[in-house]
Amino acid sequence: MPILIGLMNVVVPLQIGAKDLAFPPILNSLSFWLFFSGAILFNLSFFFGTPPNAGWTAYAPLSISQFTPDVGNSFYIFSIQLSGIGTLLTAINMIVTILRLRAPGMKMFRMPLFTWSTFVTSVLILIAFSTLSVALYLLMFDRMFGTSFFTGSEGDPVYWQHLFWIFGHPEVYILALPAFGIFSDVISTFRKDYFWIFIHGVIHYFNRLFRFYGMGASHVHSWFRTNGEYIFRDYDHANCCPPHRN
Repeated sequence: MPILIGLMNVVVPLQIGAKDLAFPPILNSLSFWLFFSGAILFNLSFFFGTPPNAGWTAYAPLSISQFTPDVGNSFYIFSIQLSGIGTLLTAINMIVTILRLRAPGMKMFRMPLFTWSTFVTSVLILIAFSTLSVALYLLMFDRMFGTSFFTGSEGDPVYWQHLFWIFGHPEVYILALPAFGIFSDVISTFRKDYFWIFIHGVIHYFNRLFRFYGMGASHVHSWFRTNGEYIFRDYDHANCCPPHRN
């Protein structure tokens, strides 16, 4: 993600004929340092000997302090929050730049495909990382202040699954779409003999681009096949593990 977003910062203004990004450079700088600080904070947990130990999905109730009292998962929560806010600010900057600062005559459907993929990726970031930020705040309250959004009689661990995969599935396309845009621009620029193949590819690409956007907004097919009836009905809270089944 940082490599692709850095490339967006350089290439998108050049491709649409803008002098710079829409917002002042201090916003871009803030975005970078928030992302970088989150990455540093996350990796510090390994040096302190308490790395996150609930998996990259941090499924509740395993990620609640009752079952993982070490500070590793707190590092996870705060670091991903910081990096996510930085990424959100960058996405807003990209969207406003593409919508407002195109050169005269540069209509939306005349934009290069890398700029198009940047635009769709930024919209996905707004959806995915906003939801992740909400989920992490709720998890933080469960860990630190004794609330029960994902545990107890009033909460449900499946809520975390919903919120996490609203982020987790679009994240795949947030990584993939800019790379597709790079391939499309490079091939169309340096292999003119592939022009008609490229025209056909552009149509196919836009078709896939918007299909991915729709798929990225869905998430249910990506979570593990778990629900309250199957796993959490007989959850062994004393030992923090599902009961063994034959």
